[in-house]
Amino acid sequence: MSADSGSPEQPQDGGQQSGQQHGRQNGQQAGAPGHQQGQQPWGGQQWGQQPPPQGQYGQYGHQGWGQGGGGAWAFVPIAPKPGTVPLRPLAFGDIFGAVFDTLRRYAKAIYLPLLVVAGIAAVPVIALSVAAVSPLSDVFRHAADDDNWEGSQDAVVRLLWSLGGLALVWVLVIAVMYVVTSTVSTVVLRSAAIGRPMTAGQAWKEARPWLWRVLGSQALLYGSMLLAWVAVAVAGTAIAAAADVPQLFLVLVPVDMALLGVVVYVAVRLVPQVAVLVLEESTVTGSIRRAWRLNLGNWWRSLLIPLAVAAVGRAAVGFLTSPFSIAVNVMTPTREFSTDPASVPTPDLPGSGALAVLVVIGAVLGLLGVMATLPLTPLANGLLYMDRRIRNERLDLALAEAAGIRLTDPGQPTPPGGAPGTPGQPT
Repeated sequence: MSADSGSPEQPQDGGQQSGQQHGRQNGQQAGAPGHQQGQQPWGGQQWGQQPPPQGQYGQYGHQGWGQGGGGAWAFVPIAPKPGTVPLRPLAFGDIFGAVFDTLRRYAKAIYLPLLVVAGIAAVPVIALSVAAVSPLSDVFRHAADDDNWEGSQDAVVRLLWSLGGLALVWVLVIAVMYVVTSTVSTVVLRSAAIGRPMTAGQAWKEARPWLWRVLGSQALLYGSMLLAWVAVAVAGTAIAAAADVPQLFLVLVPVDMALLGVVVYVAVRLVPQVAVLVLEESTVTGSIRRAWRLNLGNWWRSLLIPLAVAAVGRAAVGFLTSPFSIAVNVMTPTREFSTDPASVPTPDLPGSGALAVLVVIGAVLGLLGVMATLPLTPLANGLLYMDRRIRNERLDLALAEAAGIRLTDPGQPTPPGGAPGTPGQPT
């Protein structure tokens, strides 16, 4: 793990709540001037590539929040939290909590656009699922009637074509849903960071102009890397076959695995790319270069934190859908293997209508499960982007200003009685 992946010490819960409450009061009193005046704390000309200019806030050090010096009686400023994200370098717990807090507060803004996409995608998924019922039922019945049946070529080909078409549609549906939820979740995170409310209509309106750019960037990144990996694998197999040296293929396997490792490294290194593209209003190629530089030295956090967040979400969805999984296992026909086939009872097979209902319910629940967990990774990636900019470019100052919170330099001593606008002190 990189040396800069740590986080400053955090104050006690009571002080944190006091700072959050004071930050909200300051934001209400100031009327969120940064947002009302149309200032852009994320990208554009003001905050896109350079740290915020030194001025009324002074030059902060990373040790400012929660690490004030000067002995036991020194004032330690509390990082404000106007929205779902504390405005300081983010530890794992901060990112983990902010992901689920954002989902809870902005559930409609995130999930309603995704629900519309899932509803449209359900039509081809359900249609192909129903089309796969007939060959699937035939295979089950032949296997149940004949102990030695290994499958006729026609039945197996029909089943493989049906399942292959269904798998291809699932891949396309998940890809489209991921593009939509990546864009919408990033737009929502922009408002969640400063505590600005957002409706589903507002989220879709702000996300819609970026959908094609996000789609193009994802296709450019992952499509090109996948094609390169497949091309090397196919070329290695062709060379081994043409040279009639099967052992050559074994030599090329490590090369292909090394290329796969490069693909994974590049994909993890570029996890902030969508956030850069949308929040900084960048171009596709510009966002790739910017994300590569911004995420330097943060590879392990960029890999492990989104994986951990997604694993918790999938576990929760799996727990909620476990009754259906149990029902599927009970209703799915199975045959035990025995040396005496006569001792094995023939399984009860559901009719075509019951099997169709089972498949349709499974397809719908599968779509809902995918929809529930898809926003987790984009939100975690967006928060990793925020963390890098807070550490390297002091984005926390710009976000605090946009939220209407006036900060003082935490590296400077506070006069007796506190300074007006200092987080954690009454005004």
